[in-house]
Amino acid sequence: MSATAERTPLLEGRQGLPTPNGSYVQDPPIFLRVCHSPWSFMNQEALVYTRAGILAYLTVLEGMLIHYEIDYRKDEQDYSPWRIIFQFSSISFGLLWLYHLVVFCWSFTHLYYPDVDKDDHRWKYRVLAKMSPPAQTMRSRKRFLFSLFYTIAHVFAFMNVIIYWTILVPNGHGHLPKGGEQGGNEGGGDKGGGGNATAVMAPFGNNTGGSVEDIFTSGPWFPRFCILSLWGMSGLIAFFEMMVLNSVRRQVPVRSHIFWLMFALSLYLVWAAIGSILTGHYPFFWMNREEMGKTEIVSAYAAGFVLMGPAVFSFMYGLIGMRENLTQNQHGEHQPQPQPEPEPENQGGFNPRHIAENMIHGAREQVQNITGRGPA
Repeated sequence: MSATAERTPLLEGRQGLPTPNGSYVQDPPIFLRVCHSPWSFMNQEALVYTRAGILAYLTVLEGMLIHYEIDYRKDEQDYSPWRIIFQFSSISFGLLWLYHLVVFCWSFTHLYYPDVDKDDHRWKYRVLAKMSPPAQTMRSRKRFLFSLFYTIAHVFAFMNVIIYWTILVPNGHGHLPKGGEQGGNEGGGDKGGGGNATAVMAPFGNNTGGSVEDIFTSGPWFPRFCILSLWGMSGLIAFFEMMVLNSVRRQVPVRSHIFWLMFALSLYLVWAAIGSILTGHYPFFWMNREEMGKTEIVSAYAAGFVLMGPAVFSFMYGLIGMRENLTQNQHGEHQPQPQPEPEPENQGGFNPRHIAENMIHGAREQVQNITGRGPA
């Protein structure tokens, strides 16, 4: 692929990437699709700068969130600083940060160092080789594994926002700030003073928290900023990533993505249960059997948590499909679109039937060239 093609959007179309002469080259893998925006207004340099800004924001925010969890919430019930690593919000944020670190490195090297000499053992080129996208091999399972990581990171980010605003906050477990004078610092108010009206953070698991309106009007800015960033901005970043910053197609095979997504959510519930034993803190109130009253209710919530994954995946799948249609119209593609291919039989997206057909077609052309006879 030419240097010009590497710096232009990857046009959508199941046949592959259209070239200026109208022919198609092999469809680029997901490693390169995260390095290209599908929109013409987002060139490669703008994409790299945007990814750098998002990564810097998430990195700074990570330190602020740790400070918020340790210093502003230390007076809550069952407090333990180790509970942070068991919280779903922490894990979803960590996956989102890791994803943006990886794709920034790939986008940066893909634009500025597209031909890194991996045999050069000088430290600069060794670092650039590690930052470069993986080798593009058709049989590699890395495509499926990164597609699965892409799916889990974004589904977790959406679920984190949805669960907080639709389940935790309405049930009084959102530790929202509440207005009023500083009568007792229940959950870490403004340690620096600054007026009579400060926010009192409701204890985790206590239904005496403030209202949603208070988060925009009451108390110091720091707790409000952390809450809105962790349970709001992270979802917006995930949405912006899917719709603007990459050309990743709808994930296939669908069944494999759903299976491993549900497995990851089930694995988190096991991790959360371990955390509740070690720290005495339940990441979700519905995991506490004493508070819920019956084991059946806890089981129902747990099943709903796992099943929410495929529902959010379907929403994400539809958004990607909508973006594909919009970018096809943007670039004015009029190429006939083939019928969707059946899902590959294995998880890596490798289709033996297509390989066999290509080999037969190539052999037929070689025989025709040797014999000098065209098709009958």
